[in-house]
Amino acid sequence: MYDVRNPVVDDAERLGDIHTRAWQFAYRGMMPDSYLDGLDPQERITMWRNGLRDGGRVDVVRRVAANLESGLVDGFVLAGPARHDEQIGEVYAIYVDPGVIGTGTGGLLFDTATSALKAAGFTEAILWVHPDNTRGRGFYEHKGWAPDGATRSEELMGVTAPEVRYRGIL
Repeated sequence: MYDVRNPVVDDAERLGDIHTRAWQFAYRGMMPDSYLDGLDPQERITMWRNGLRDGGRVDVVRRVAANLESGLVDGFVLAGPARHDEQIGEVYAIYVDPGVIGTGTGGLLFDTATSALKAAGFTEAILWVHPDNTRGRGFYEHKGWAPDGATRSEELMGVTAPEVRYRGIL
């Protein structure tokens, strides 16, 4: 059981840890091991702490899933206007602690983000995913989203990675 809520500065340490470990888990075999093994949780903690302290953009949805049993945040999602076209929404990031994959936590966060995008007036949204991320792609397809044919290479925290775009109707 989760409390899906806005993150607070006190969540930064846990969010930085999840962000790091989720990348190491999700992108193993798609990005260089040396890069993934060298990720510094402290850098992500600082990024989260600074972002939560200054409040960030008001049009960005930031939600965490706080486990009511353990009291720990188990995942996060970020969404808002698409970076290339503010007429549609975009799910910027969704990550859960690798230990809770398959428990519904990601689905809860994804549904929360897409509902918030819909409430903000968007009728469709996009997201970008690594083409070899079969777990992620399967998750999005299960949610009714599909690749729309667009591709790009994106620098993600120091590594250039290919991505495919998925689109969903809200």
